[in-house]
Amino acid sequence: MHETPAPQTLAEVTAMEAWRFDPLCIAEDDPKVDAPSHRPDKFRIKMLMRDGERRRETELLIQKRYAWRGYGQLGSMDEPNQLTMNAELFGRVYATLTVNVDSPAGLALDSTYGAEAARLRAQGRKLCEFGRFAIDPSARSKRLIASLFNLLYIYSARVKGCTDILIEINPRHRDFYERMLEFRQLGEERMCERVKAPALLMHISCARIEQRMKEIGGRWRELPDEKSIYKFAFTPEEELEMIERLRN
Repeated sequence: MHETPAPQTLAEVTAMEAWRFDPLCIAEDDPKVDAPSHRPDKFRIKMLMRDGERRRETELLIQKRYAWRGYGQLGSMDEPNQLTMNAELFGRVYATLTVNVDSPAGLALDSTYGAEAARLRAQGRKLCEFGRFAIDPSARSKRLIASLFNLLYIYSARVKGCTDILIEINPRHRDFYERMLEFRQLGEERMCERVKAPALLMHISCARIEQRMKEIGGRWRELPDEKSIYKFAFTPEEELEMIERLRN
């Protein structure tokens, strides 16, 4: 699944054949993609820098996908202890996911689920929040989603020492997070004032992710009917390489 990445690229994930992918990229305001037709190409997963064209493009993807779902505007991407991973192909951002590591400033979800987060903190847990997940409809891929989540798990758990991952989702997406990512509901449905939409608080421990990766990681060919994306996990050797690159 994964090969030695190019400089500044943390991971590469094979895309669909270009001749199949190209027509799917055309939307009302999108340029035609100049894609090679003689070989499969790869999504390149990179950390988002603090400024530049990729940052503006990432914001636009998030705004478009959230607006399509009927959500309100999110706040700034300049929150403390934040890291964003993007998947790029043909010079364009197709998917993005952000993690915020808990700090004295708290997490965005505290405004809706502060009591639940406080109970975990009181147990000595170090929390992080995954959010701003957006993916272009033409690029939906379990392997791509798995790589984004896997990289942010490595950063959160292995580099920053987090023990638990929280995510605030729309209730209609609950099945996806339970079935594919094995999150479990932690808080009752409430209104999230940040995006003006109903929300559920979902949770998974980093220990649970580690256990599942040991059980099924790298076995996606053997387990075609397995729904969990942890079967696409990086190998232990690849994970060690990612840790070193994320620490630098």
